[in-house]
Amino acid sequence: MTERTKKNKPTVLVIEDEPALSEIFTMALEMDGFRVERAFDGVEGLDKAIHLKPDIIILDLLMPIKDGFDVLGDLKSNEGTVGIPVVILSNLGQDFERQRGLEMGAVCFYTKTDLDQGQLGSLLRSVMAGTGCNIAARE
Repeated sequence: MTERTKKNKPTVLVIEDEPALSEIFTMALEMDGFRVERAFDGVEGLDKAIHLKPDIIILDLLMPIKDGFDVLGDLKSNEGTVGIPVVILSNLGQDFERQRGLEMGAVCFYTKTDLDQGQLGSLLRSVMAGTGCNIAARE
């Protein structure tokens, strides 16, 4: 793969503390044409977001060191990352948690059971194109 090819792929930062899930998301997204960077806690995720300026971020909420809500708040208050779309993908899913995440600036909020890895790429492309957070229903 040439350097130019790598640069033309949209970059996704996956901030997920579960290594197995992070690997599943990475494999699915790479197969769907994305370049994937990973972080395994909130502090590492925030640092990578600031330095890498990915095209989009997948953010878990329940993480060690700094939780996803804190990371989201920091991303949306930083001039360099405020415009990066954030999709929350978490085990949390109560209405008040969804509302809080969306009010804080996430563009979408899904529980991890709401979609499978085969839907991630189309979801992220839809968000990056500005056409919303719709995904095809699972069969």
